Amino acid sequence: MPIINVDCWEGFNAEQKEQWIKELTNVTVNLFNIPPDKVLVILRETQLANWGQAGVVASVPDFLAKSRLTE
Repeated sequence: MPIINVDCWEGFNAEQKEQWIKELTNVTVNLFNIPPDKVLVILRETQLANWGQAGVVASVPDFLAKSRLTE
């Protein structure tokens, strides 16, 4: 049984999460030729304050610009 774990930021709405789970399941079913009830998808949402990249916490203003600095 495939178990698909997705770590993501919080903020996706219920419809987006439902579609995401459906699409991940469909791709896995088609790729491995297994029944859908054998695919488990787990979305783990994390608060932005608990994420960081390049030493920058995701909840700070301009996170995207600040976290992509290469110097």
